[in-house]
Amino acid sequence: MEKISKLPHHNPVQLSDHLGWHSLPVDLDSDGEVSSQVIDVKFDFDVQLDSIALVPVSFPDNSKFGAYAFPKRFKIEVLESGGYWVGDENGQWILPPPPYKWVEMVNWMDEDFPDPGSYPVFFGGNGRPVYQVRITIPQGVGKYRRYHAINELYLFRRQSLGHIGDNMMVWGDTVEVEVSNSLSEPPLWNAEYLYDGVVDLGMPLSEEVSEVDDLMVIWNQNDIMDHSVQITLDLGKARQVGRVQLWPAEAPYGMEVPLFGFPDKVTVELSTNSEFSSPEVITIENPREKVYHNNLLNIVTGAIRGIRYVRLTFSDLGEYKGRRILGLGEIRVSEFDKNWSLNCQVRAAGIPERYQGKLSCLVDGYSRHRRILQESEWIKGLAMRRPLDHRLAVVNRKLSESHEALRQLQFRFSVVGGIVLLMSMIAGGWFLHKKRRKELSRLKMRITRDLHDEVGSSLGGISLMTEELQLVAKQTKISDELEELSLMAREAYSSLKEVIWVTDQDSIRLPALVEKLVERAGRVFREMELSVETPEYCPNTEVSLTFKRHLFMFFREALHNCARHAGATQVWVKIIVDDKFFSISIRDNGCGFDPAEKTDGWGLDSMKKRAEELRGALEIDSTPEEGTSVVLKLPYEGISKDPCRSYQTSN
Repeated sequence: MEKISKLPHHNPVQLSDHLGWHSLPVDLDSDGEVSSQVIDVKFDFDVQLDSIALVPVSFPDNSKFGAYAFPKRFKIEVLESGGYWVGDENGQWILPPPPYKWVEMVNWMDEDFPDPGSYPVFFGGNGRPVYQVRITIPQGVGKYRRYHAINELYLFRRQSLGHIGDNMMVWGDTVEVEVSNSLSEPPLWNAEYLYDGVVDLGMPLSEEVSEVDDLMVIWNQNDIMDHSVQITLDLGKARQVGRVQLWPAEAPYGMEVPLFGFPDKVTVELSTNSEFSSPEVITIENPREKVYHNNLLNIVTGAIRGIRYVRLTFSDLGEYKGRRILGLGEIRVSEFDKNWSLNCQVRAAGIPERYQGKLSCLVDGYSRHRRILQESEWIKGLAMRRPLDHRLAVVNRKLSESHEALRQLQFRFSVVGGIVLLMSMIAGGWFLHKKRRKELSRLKMRITRDLHDEVGSSLGGISLMTEELQLVAKQTKISDELEELSLMAREAYSSLKEVIWVTDQDSIRLPALVEKLVERAGRVFREMELSVETPEYCPNTEVSLTFKRHLFMFFREALHNCARHAGATQVWVKIIVDDKFFSISIRDNGCGFDPAEKTDGWGLDSMKKRAEELRGALEIDSTPEEGTSVVLKLPYEGISKDPCRSYQTSN
């Protein structure tokens, strides 16, 4: 984080036009040889090349795209001179050009270049004089893309003392760019957009945040409002001016409003004198349309010499809540990488007096509470930031995964710990009833709601049965009571096994669920003749936790009734699955009952409520002395969905 805080702010935006250069797609049906894509940049004279940067076309709103069509394979060569040219005082070369040779700077022809995402890629040079820069991209099929795209190309000049200078791609007529097989689809794609200065990287700002504000002028009703506002900069001495940049201000109160307070008309006057007699005048109509996605406005002046005074006239101002507003973050007057306006004198006409003392924020080198960076510092810093951001994202992801794994591990330990204590309680409950009664009460407060829902009723029955055993321990009925206790213990153990199984699964599938139902029936009806019929093919559908809970509790109640009350010797369990319904039926040859009569202890109301919450149908057919049949029919589509109503049944 400390290294990232010293690098540029990374805030990419998605451009609506001027996306960059796009190659023509390769014709897959062509039988001829496919030539390579070549981008050639030629200079009128030798220049010292410090470094090269390529900006990919990215779509920040949809991260799955990464860098759009960025070349996987490419190489960069320079036509390097063996020495320096010498010119006379009139700029004429007096020596013949030195010998040239092609030197390879970058070679990614044998392996794929990593996807840069929304970050530029930066390659250092040796600073020697070059006449031409060539980027070769192989065209083809298979592992190569059918087409390629680049948002912007930067060629940075080497300054004295080895410092990085300005971007030579914007030097105008002294630079010639040739691109083979380029797709021309303005305003989206064009070869000229490769060096138009419009990038999707956001603004060249540092990551560090300061307390410096932008200029935001808001007129009150009592303020005198002129037709326009004039801001004049005194550069201190005569300069050669190549461009004037205007930075939009940040909207107040953290509002996401682009170009808040930015004027609809800008006029720039460049003069050698303070009276602005015979100035150079540049008028920008509809500047808001030229500021791409809240980026800065570049006004190219064409390297005018002898300029000391710059006057900007802003008209057609916007409104906010019925009041005129003017918002600016910075005014920058420069040539190449030299900022002439930094901390220069500023005066303004047409704004309220209370804002005169705030004009210095227009030339302080800050915008949006961040330091404005040189273009080369910005691009190189973003390229350096890419691996750091990637590592930080990996660390954050692993940290999040560790937290989630720890949470799940704690939950599993709590569940398993509760189960171990519960089993110990069942085994020792017969001998230490009075002592274990207090432990049972404390344990019930510690286990989770799921354990309560699964085995609560069984544990309650065990508690009551142990109290009765204390009273009848000396009577002959003790064997029957012990048999009943054994049945309830088996039911409790089955529930515990199911809880352990659920906690160990990432997801619950229908075949495994059917298998668990059959296992429970086998354990409960251990003393009876059991016949089970399951579907030959069971879809591998994921089962929702709520559906599983309701079905298990319904099935448990049905088995419990049959084993405890029916007095049956034979039980038939049948499970049917088709594309519309999931049904389960339990039939026995027991004593039966009259469904019309209210029967205590059979849990029929609970079974009906669970069927309703699962949006299913429950059929109970029973005749005294002829057995009972219970059929639950559920819609198949509800297996993997939680019921629309919340979980109402608690046991």
